[in-house]
Amino acid sequence: MFSWLEGQLDRTLTRRHGVGLTSLMALGVLACEHPGSVTVGDVARRLSVSASAASRSLAQLESSGWATRVAWPCDRRISRMAATEADRHLWTRAGRTLDRELDLSFRTLRFDERYAHVVARLCLAEDDRPGRPGRPRSHEPP
Repeated sequence: MFSWLEGQLDRTLTRRHGVGLTSLMALGVLACEHPGSVTVGDVARRLSVSASAASRSLAQLESSGWATRVAWPCDRRISRMAATEADRHLWTRAGRTLDRELDLSFRTLRFDERYAHVVARLCLAEDDRPGRPGRPRSHEPP
């Protein structure tokens, strides 16, 4: 199910925005997680991918103009990446597409008996997420 979902999301994002799922997640790290600049290792750790996968994603973002390489004065051996204005704009647009496609995919998959139990648990975890507006946290006293 996860492989199918990842493939669907990757194809949709590439077709609509010119960026694949892994690169979009790296873009999110640049745009949201770290407002300054990040190393390849930072992105790899945040996304739980190898350093080479993070490096490929960042290189694609840089060649597309969605990220820029920043010199690090403390250590010239380390290159850091920072978001551009185009990066933030793409992150906003593609993020909306990602949210819509995930919602549609989960609605579709919950009727497939092979995956219904997984989707139900994922949706339950989403509804019970701490800090979710309008829903009390289950482990807090009323």
